[in-house]
Amino acid sequence: MANSKLRKITKQQRRKAKQACEALREVADAAGCPLPSLGVDSPSLITGESLVDLGRARPESVLNLVDVVRVGLAVLAAKSGPVVPLVHPKIGDLVVDTKEGRVGEYKGATDAGWTLFPWPVAGEPWTASPLHVRVRTTNERVRAQMAMATPASAPAKVG
Repeated sequence: MANSKLRKITKQQRRKAKQACEALREVADAAGCPLPSLGVDSPSLITGESLVDLGRARPESVLNLVDVVRVGLAVLAAKSGPVVPLVHPKIGDLVVDTKEGRVGEYKGATDAGWTLFPWPVAGEPWTASPLHVRVRTTNERVRAQMAMATPASAPAKVG
């Protein structure tokens, strides 16, 4: 019974990853930024999640795609103000400040940005721009849990 549920969830996740992959391929091709190695990974043995593999592409294609995204962000900002990230953390969520290369616990938003508290070690909170904050990857979560389990280890910067 549980195996059947897991198989169904894995199948749904794979279908969602395929849809995302095809949508990205369509808009990248339309923008003249082909991503020839775009594909869907096999489900993770640990989480069962299927991820979109952006693959390899010529630097020119990637830079063209970056330009398209920047123009899109500028258009959105002009229409409705600053662009808010698609994933807004909940208070207590652990996130990565990519500008500082640090993991922090989200504590709330202010006019200046998002307030983050250092994690897993206590320290001074800092304010991060929402444009530079992302959710942690599975690998980063595992590393942080290992750091907590090993008291002598110091938190490493996130690259």
